Amino acid sequence: MIRLLDEQTISKIAAGEIIENSASIVKELVENSIDAGADDILVELRGESTNYIKVSDNGLGFSEEDLELAFLRHSTSKLQVIEDLEKIRTLGFRGEALASISNISKIKLMTKRENDLAGNSLVIENGKIIKKIKVGMPKGTTFIINDVFYNTPVRKKFLRKDSTEISNIIDIVQKIALSNNNIKFTLIRDGKTILNTGNDKDPINRIFSILGSEIASSLNEGRFESENYTIRGFFSDNKLFRSNRDSQYIFVNGRFIRDINISRAVEKNYNSLIPLNRYPVFILYIDIDPKLIDVNIHPKKNEIKISNENILTALLSEVVEEVIFPNRSIREIEFEDKKENINVFDIFDEYDLEESLDSIETTKPGDNNGLKSLWDLERENEELEIREEKAFNEEALLYKEEKSDLKSSNEQEQHLEKNFLFNNEASRIDEGLLNTRISGVLFKTYILLENQKDGKVFVVDQHAAHERVNYEKFLNMYLNSEISSQILIKPEIIELNQIEYDKILTYLDLFTKLGFKIEDFGDGSVVLREVPMIFGLPTYVNFIRDIIDSLDKEISSNYEADLYKIMRKACKASVKAGDDLSDIEIEALIRDLKNCENPYTCPHGRPTIVEVSKHTISKLFLRE
Repeated sequence: MIRLLDEQTISKIAAGEIIENSASIVKELVENSIDAGADDILVELRGESTNYIKVSDNGLGFSEEDLELAFLRHSTSKLQVIEDLEKIRTLGFRGEALASISNISKIKLMTKRENDLAGNSLVIENGKIIKKIKVGMPKGTTFIINDVFYNTPVRKKFLRKDSTEISNIIDIVQKIALSNNNIKFTLIRDGKTILNTGNDKDPINRIFSILGSEIASSLNEGRFESENYTIRGFFSDNKLFRSNRDSQYIFVNGRFIRDINISRAVEKNYNSLIPLNRYPVFILYIDIDPKLIDVNIHPKKNEIKISNENILTALLSEVVEEVIFPNRSIREIEFEDKKENINVFDIFDEYDLEESLDSIETTKPGDNNGLKSLWDLERENEELEIREEKAFNEEALLYKEEKSDLKSSNEQEQHLEKNFLFNNEASRIDEGLLNTRISGVLFKTYILLENQKDGKVFVVDQHAAHERVNYEKFLNMYLNSEISSQILIKPEIIELNQIEYDKILTYLDLFTKLGFKIEDFGDGSVVLREVPMIFGLPTYVNFIRDIIDSLDKEISSNYEADLYKIMRKACKASVKAGDDLSDIEIEALIRDLKNCENPYTCPHGRPTIVEVSKHTISKLFLRE
């Protein structure tokens, strides 16, 4: 039998779409504060995430007439007619948040408009005002939410553990604070301030206060502005990346959203700059004509539809490319100073030793207390040996420095000029690599380049470096249609399965551009008559199968068809870890690397070079 649900049940069910947890409550209330024109917002939590939530602001406040309607479903001051959705700029507009919150929690509301003589204090339960009095208070609004989901225990049962729910609240406040630099945000938990953005409106300072110095110091700014789009973004350099997209913040018209197409438009510019399966960090502010977006997709309002999104992603990709390429650099290796853990008994031993030494100095000869124990004598001998060793080392160092000073400046110049790889040649690579010389090779894999002047050592992975050189060489051959082919003395017949056979016949023109001459041999076979010459070596069946595997989508050029396979091919043709390289080969490799478009990473995104300072090495030997 079909029955019409009562209004109270309907309200509780509807509330579940809007309010999933306490973080949802905080989000809706803080966004209402922003829409009310507040520039100072306080969020306070006490106990568990469902116990006590307070959100205070200095915004416009509610009029007394509005209070009677504010907690009814679909009541809002932000829309009047359906056409208003096309120009909506506020964060809220659906008129569901306050009604939903009031149906699953207990609310105390205090509010006052600027010109009112007194404010109003209300108590709301089950969506209804049960108490209302006048109160004295400053302009603004304060919500106090207690006992979230008290009347929907099933919903409360499925909340995550409380620490996770609190983290979700902090995350929501941080995201909103990032998108509103003109508003001061304060977050307090059990009397402890978790977040205080202050009144600084500079976006980098806001990023620093919320996300920390590691991220803020690694970001580079890019901008674009046109009639319909304003883009301002802060993008990580090639040394900062994460294992997921949680550190990607996209704000459209002040609203935090998730959009995989926008994320990918940024990420594609990091291909081979950062390791595979890693993601850049960015904070992106996009302002779009409201007519070009639809924010009414989901009750949470964190998903939107963008008209002609391909135009936006193309513009965004250009902005990112202009920003990140001039700001690439070599990864520097540093070692943090670690404090030794002190055993509590060592503290007492040290204290006893000091006391005993004091007693030895102050006690007269002949006193029983003045007799030195065997342990004391051994201790003194050890200290004497340490002082002697230190003096010997200082004397040896002084002798070495004096001997070094005897060398003439002409000899030094000749020595350096002979060993420097770059001198002052133009290079796309870091200036610190200028004036370096080959110091050696570790494990037949890592080339050591020393810069005595700047006190730096650069460690080059010979395989990763050669991969980068070969990759760019190979890619340019493809893009410039300069691939030369070699006629096989004995044509080779390749047997394929039906899918592979169909792909080859469909894309015969593409294989021709890639340097192959392939003819249909019938019965699922093709005959190979010419193959491309890659790095002076003919390429055979394996590379053809690689290309076939990459033809899973519509492609229009060899670049689209085979970018990752080119990476693999560059890898196969490169010197390996463990290969012996002569000094001449090493010099040629480094010279080729420095002329690459992106010398800092291999095609897979692994670093080709890392930097270690003399200071870092000295700390390892406890010299600093």
